[in-house]
Amino acid sequence: MTIWFIVVIVAFAIIFAINSSIHSFLVVNYASKDKVAVSVGFYYMSNAMGRLLGTLGSGVLYTYVGSDIGPLAGSDAVAGLAACFLAGTVSSFLAAMITVGIDDNKG
Repeated sequence: MTIWFIVVIVAFAIIFAINSSIHSFLVVNYASKDKVAVSVGFYYMSNAMGRLLGTLGSGVLYTYVGSDIGPLAGSDAVAGLAACFLAGTVSSFLAAMITVGIDDNKG
């Protein structure tokens, strides 16, 4: 089990690193020549805000989703985890749909 866990983490790290480098390339590639620094700064700022809101949102979902709502939280951890996965899937789908509308033809 430990070996499998390490393999999954390393695979995720490699995919994450490749994905991050592609994002950085795309931000610089699509930025106008005189505003590259502003575009890169905006990318990292929005990335950080998305991570913050995603962390807070998943924490709220995990805490409050469940069959038995006690004084402050639900007690069904599986339902909370499922809600987080569902929210992540919906967010990824929405991001993909928005991305389809991007005009990538550089005139």
